[in-house]
Amino acid sequence: RTVPIELPMAVMMHDFAITENYTIFMDLPLTFSGERMRRGEPLMMFERDRPSRFGMVPRWGDNSNIRWFESPACYIFHTLNAYEEGDEVVMIACRMNSTTVLMTEDTQPDPDGNNPRLHQWQFNLKTGAVREQMLDDVPGEFPRVNEQLLGQKTRYGYIAKSAKSSMPLFDGLIKYDLSSGKSQTHEFGAGRYGGEAVFAPRTSQGAEDEGWLITYVHDTTKDTSELVVVNAQDMTGEPVARVIIPQRVPYGFHGTWVSQEQLDACL
Repeated sequence: RTVPIELPMAVMMHDFAITENYTIFMDLPLTFSGERMRRGEPLMMFERDRPSRFGMVPRWGDNSNIRWFESPACYIFHTLNAYEEGDEVVMIACRMNSTTVLMTEDTQPDPDGNNPRLHQWQFNLKTGAVREQMLDDVPGEFPRVNEQLLGQKTRYGYIAKSAKSSMPLFDGLIKYDLSSGKSQTHEFGAGRYGGEAVFAPRTSQGAEDEGWLITYVHDTTKDTSELVVVNAQDMTGEPVARVIIPQRVPYGFHGTWVSQEQLDACL
């Protein structure tokens, strides 16, 4: 079913998160305004004086059931996961201080504003308190988990690591152990850049990180593209497979892994 969610104004809502019992909507201050455009100002603008709002709505609820939590202004393109723990709903996502990524005019006063970093929010359903913390200061985007466990507490998460470049390029993958706070990095190599990695579990019954990360990588020195497969339990090792592709694959993102078992279940 479809239910409307009331917001003060139109915003760029790119993603949301789910837990077992809740859906989390993000009312972030990247706003659209026709009135602003009529004044000769940008249609889309990041409003730094507006807070970020996170709405918790029961999975089968509607606008009358939503509860809003506020935190400092930020922007989030992609969430990693969310889950319930006691009185709290926990959400993990890649957070930017602000953003001009989708804007035609770069009016970014914060030189670090467009760099996303992995953050965690804890929303206390009993007290209304919000706790926010940065989990890593290394910039990265396109967070993924073993999606068999989406909406549940997961130990591991994966992101594409941002390259030190003026362009939005990614030169490796990072695996986070969210329990210990430790991480491991797989580097693509000099002049090699990839995109969002998809986690492919070995089986539906294996360990959470028992599987592979799959992504395209472009070698800029050779102008060749590969499908690279990395063992998620051995991030610092060499890829277990590199499929050479006979043509250039443009940089991209978003995909999913569908196993033969899942395909067979649909027939």
